[in-house]
Amino acid sequence: MKKQTKLITEGTSKKYLMGLSVMAMALLFFLFSGFIFGDEEQSKVQQTPVNEPLNLQGSGELTIKNWVYNPTKELMIVTLNLNKSTTLLDEKLSFTAQEKEHPKRDLPTQVEYNDESRYVISIQQVSPSFDVMALDVNKENTNTLLTKENAQNSLKGGEEKKELARIYTDQREVEMDKQLSILTEQKYEVAAVSEEIEEAKETRKEKKKRIQSIDERIKAIDQKTVELESELLYETKEEKKQTEARIHRLENEKEQINQEAAEHELAIQTIKDKIKMLEEKREMLSNE
Repeated sequence: MKKQTKLITEGTSKKYLMGLSVMAMALLFFLFSGFIFGDEEQSKVQQTPVNEPLNLQGSGELTIKNWVYNPTKELMIVTLNLNKSTTLLDEKLSFTAQEKEHPKRDLPTQVEYNDESRYVISIQQVSPSFDVMALDVNKENTNTLLTKENAQNSLKGGEEKKELARIYTDQREVEMDKQLSILTEQKYEVAAVSEEIEEAKETRKEKKKRIQSIDERIKAIDQKTVELESELLYETKEEKKQTEARIHRLENEKEQINQEAAEHELAIQTIKDKIKMLEEKREMLSNE
């Protein structure tokens, strides 16, 4: 009887241990399956930073101002600011878009608005599961003289493309807006002027802060100068020479930063006049 009881106990223990082993393996699998098979949420985000300059291979700089997606209309709008170099001033730019979901298919793109430095590009038929969107910024060259090899690659009477940059937005990072739609050229122009006004105001604010910092430094210089001048009364001849040299350096510094402050004051007035003209321009455009 004792032997039978012992066998039953041993069998129960083995089943218990096997059960614990299975549970432990299942738990480990659950914890580490993301690392083994790759978790989509853990994959690297492919997003070109917004509001950060991107070099265009020596042809200037590009900044993404915003990148917005409307999944209902399958529409994207990308706003770019370009600080062109002289090599790009008279060149035509074009844009090509592909989504990761369908990398071999170019999506319909259209430049909805552009001036000297701003481009608003629409991208149509963007799949709700696009994952990552790539937008190529191309320079169009129209050369009358082509080599044989270039002529074979060109199908538009000498028109060639040179890729200046490829920018990305990630579905996990892109701004979503279900109200997004294509606006009129006039509204895009008003938006461009409004942004220029805000940038000018920000520059003016920064210069005012710089003047305030200079004023504080001048107060510190004046206080230190008074202290040094009072020390002259009790110093030896050699010590006086050293103190007078320090006072002279402080006076030179004060003169330099006073000049800097004057330049900032002049710039602030220029910016103020610019803001006024831009606001008048915006009002005129809004009333057209």
